[in-house]
Amino acid sequence: MKLNKKGFTLIELLAVVVIMLAISVMAISSISAAIERNKAKQDNAKKETIVSIAKLYYEEHKNSLGTSGCIQLADLDLTDNEIKCDQCNDGKSGTFSGRVKYNNGNFEYVDTCS
Repeated sequence: MKLNKKGFTLIELLAVVVIMLAISVMAISSISAAIERNKAKQDNAKKETIVSIAKLYYEEHKNSLGTSGCIQLADLDLTDNEIKCDQCNDGKSGTFSGRVKYNNGNFEYVDTCS
């Protein structure tokens, strides 16, 4: 008697499902880490843009600026997209709330000025 063996056993199917599940877990964690790195890079680029705008603001208003050494973001003409951040000071999305500190021609974005 000749047996017709077509198809897969239950064990073979379960092994394939487990392998696919392991591969998908690794892919998802890798993709989510890449997304987080990209958000941080994007926020750093926005901070650089804010500093560039603050430099222009400083050049136009240096005679009327006080002695605080800080430019408030509210004083700058920023669009909503420029002040929106994905990972702000508290790690949540929202808007940048820092300031641009200047001293002897050096400008940097800081969370607070002291």
